[in-house]
Amino acid sequence: MKKLLVVVLALCLFIPAAAVMAEDDAEISFYTEEVPEAAAYVSTWVAEDGDWRIEFFDEDGGIKLMVVHRLGDNQEDVWEYAAALNEEKTALVSMPLGLHYRQDTVTNDWVENYYEDGDATFTINEAGKLLWSDAKEDAGKGLEFLKIGNFYGGRWMKGDTEVIFYDWYEGQYDIRLYQRGADGAILKDAILKGDYDPETDSIAAEGTFGEDSVAITFSYDEQRNVVWTENGESIVLEYSYLTD
Repeated sequence: MKKLLVVVLALCLFIPAAAVMAEDDAEISFYTEEVPEAAAYVSTWVAEDGDWRIEFFDEDGGIKLMVVHRLGDNQEDVWEYAAALNEEKTALVSMPLGLHYRQDTVTNDWVENYYEDGDATFTINEAGKLLWSDAKEDAGKGLEFLKIGNFYGGRWMKGDTEVIFYDWYEGQYDIRLYQRGADGAILKDAILKGDYDPETDSIAAEGTFGEDSVAITFSYDEQRNVVWTENGESIVLEYSYLTD
């Protein structure tokens, strides 16, 4: 996904959000560090086996979000905007300014539409599922989103082994491990299946890596670095800047 676009949009969205805050500070709250209730939303949520995905980011002191809907035939619908906790601290409400675009995941071409009349609300029900009510486009109607953590799409290094949190499908993460030799040749390559636990914000993954059977728990430290725990030993991973 185009993280650069997220950053650019975040800068654009923060200005109108701050303006709304200045007009009526009592109406909504934009800062998660000041209102812990907002932090419950900051994660990745999926519906319909991952065909719908909502990612909430705690950036620049506020919440930005990206909604992705896989349409098939290499097409995706994407919405991006900012949100804030309402006065009752019971829901996230969208800022009116946003971006909706349809993109081709192969060519990366897209058709975009900026709007200033966004009207969306996000709530978490008693079962811990995220509900999305979009009064502008009625998108996401009837869907319940499951929390899967913010591991999605991350790439990390454990020595010479790279860990890539690939897709989430039918209740599990696909996690790729591969190890390269000095000449760049791949020595080991495997896809592990991982189950996410929302209570501990961790993934329990199992599989075979090379000739070894592995059982690994992935979690986060306080600096939001991924931690690899295996056989009682924990190692903090380094962020990977490698590309395929």
